[in-house]
Amino acid sequence: MRLPGTLLAACLAACGPPQQRSAFFSFEGSLQGWVPQGLDLAIGDAQEAWSITSDPTEPFDGASSARFFLENLNGRGKIWLERAFTLASSGRHRAHIDFSALGSSDAVTADSLIVGVFRVPPRSADQLQPALQPPGIAGARWTPHAYQLEVEGPAVTLVIGISGASRARTIYHLDALTVRFDEEP
Repeated sequence: MRLPGTLLAACLAACGPPQQRSAFFSFEGSLQGWVPQGLDLAIGDAQEAWSITSDPTEPFDGASSARFFLENLNGRGKIWLERAFTLASSGRHRAHIDFSALGSSDAVTADSLIVGVFRVPPRSADQLQPALQPPGIAGARWTPHAYQLEVEGPAVTLVIGISGASRARTIYHLDALTVRFDEEP
């Protein structure tokens, strides 16, 4: 009689509510475990100047934001933050990504956000392609952005950044980043 009761308890535990994992990042004094990456940053034999840092000059939430700087002289530079997440199961998950972004005082409509979730961190323009969002990032005001993406596997890498399309110095700020992974039934 114990065996059926134990099997029933195990089944109920396994069939419980879907798992959820969430995290909030406001880049107070650091990048909070996010790693800067870049692609298409060469101009001739030289490398374009770029950086992603925690910056107190333009906060949206708290005292700092993440500042993306790109001297985009070739017009193709891509810079982003990436962070690995371990999920509760190897099944399907829906990633909910919410944040606010602020551009330089002159909005550059050709620039694009990079927002994506990958099983393996992207290291080429082809691998990064699915994360490129439609052109148009708001300028001098903080603008909310929200994305829902499907992902499968127990470990994923989230990327978030900018793809510059204009040949100019580009500065964007990112703040109040919420990431939530919901297990799909």
